[in-house]
Amino acid sequence: MQKNAARYPKIARFLRKEILSKELAPHARLPSEPELVRRFGVARATVRRAVALLQQEGLVYSRQAVGTFVAEPPVEQELDQLSGFTEFMTHRGLKPGSKLIAADTQRIDDAKSPILLHLGLPVGSRVIHVRRLRLSGDQPFVVANTWLPAALFPGFLKQDLERHSVYDLMQAAGHRPTNAVQTIEAVALDAADAKLLAVPAGAPALLIRRAATAGGKPVEYAIDYYRADRSRFRARLTALE
Repeated sequence: MQKNAARYPKIARFLRKEILSKELAPHARLPSEPELVRRFGVARATVRRAVALLQQEGLVYSRQAVGTFVAEPPVEQELDQLSGFTEFMTHRGLKPGSKLIAADTQRIDDAKSPILLHLGLPVGSRVIHVRRLRLSGDQPFVVANTWLPAALFPGFLKQDLERHSVYDLMQAAGHRPTNAVQTIEAVALDAADAKLLAVPAGAPALLIRRAATAGGKPVEYAIDYYRADRSRFRARLTALE
C-alpha cells in the first residue's frame, strides 16, 4: 500500500507534462478517477493525491459533481511598468474585457478617508468612483475599483466605461498617470467579490492598492482584487549599493 501511495508524484508529473505541453488544453476535463486508476494501475487514494498536488500548483481546478479541469495559465505582470489593464492584456496577446458594476460621483466627508489622503483632496471633495469586473477572454480576472478627482475629469461618466480604457480616457483629459506606488497583499475574498470572480467565498486573492500621479499631481487611487490562481507578478531587483 505504501509503495502504491508513493507513486502519486510520478502520476502528477505525467499529468503536469500533458498540461504544460498543451496536450490537455485549458478547461479540458481531466480523465475521471476510475480512468486514471485503470491507466496507472493504482488505488483511488493515490490518484486523488496526484490531482490534489496539481490543484495546489494551480494547474487544475475542480467543479463539484462535474470533474477536474485544466486551469488557465497564470497571467504574469511586470511590477516595474505602469499601464492600464487593456493595454497590458493586449500586449500579452490576451483579449481584455470589462463589465461595469457601478459608476457614480461621491462626496467624501470623512477626514480619515484613504481616498482623500491619496488623491490629496480636502474634506467634502467629490470623486468619481468606477467599479468594474475585468475579464481575460470571457473569464473573470480582476474586480477593479477606481477613484478619480471629479474636478479633473468633467464628463467622465458620460463615456463608455465598458469599451474604453480608463487610462485612455484619463489621457484624453490630459491626466494620464505617469508614476504610481503599489502595494500587494494576500487576502481572502468576501462573498460579493468572490461571486464576481467565480470562486468560492474565502478564496485567496491578491489585493493591489495603487496611488498614481500625473506630473506630480495625484490623479488616481485604485483597489483591485486579482484572482490568485490566475495572477503572477514579477519584479526586477538590483543589489543595494
